[in-house]
Amino acid sequence: MSRLVEGQVRYVIDSTKYGNVSRFINHSCSPNLVNHQVLVESMDCQRAHIGLYASRDIAAGEELTYDYRYELLPGEGHPCHCESRNCRARLY
Repeated sequence: MSRLVEGQVRYVIDSTKYGNVSRFINHSCSPNLVNHQVLVESMDCQRAHIGLYASRDIAAGEELTYDYRYELLPGEGHPCHCESRNCRARLY
C-alpha cells in the first residue's frame, strides 16, 4: 500500500465496490487464462478494459485462473495456495 501513497503505482484494479464475475477468478502460478488490454470505443490505452482469454484448452469443470503477477517484495509476503507444480510459494 505504501507504493500507492508514494505515487509509484499509476493504476490499480480494485473490485471492492464495483466489479464483475472476474473478481471470482483466482490466482495460479500456472494459470489457464492470460489477460490483455482491450480497447473499446477509444484508442486511449488509459481507458482500456482487461480481457481474460484461455491460454490452453480448459476442461469442463476446471477452475479458471490467471497469474496476478504481483512483484515479489522483500520479506515474508503473502503465501500462495495455488498448489501448481510451478508455485512461487507466495503472491508478493
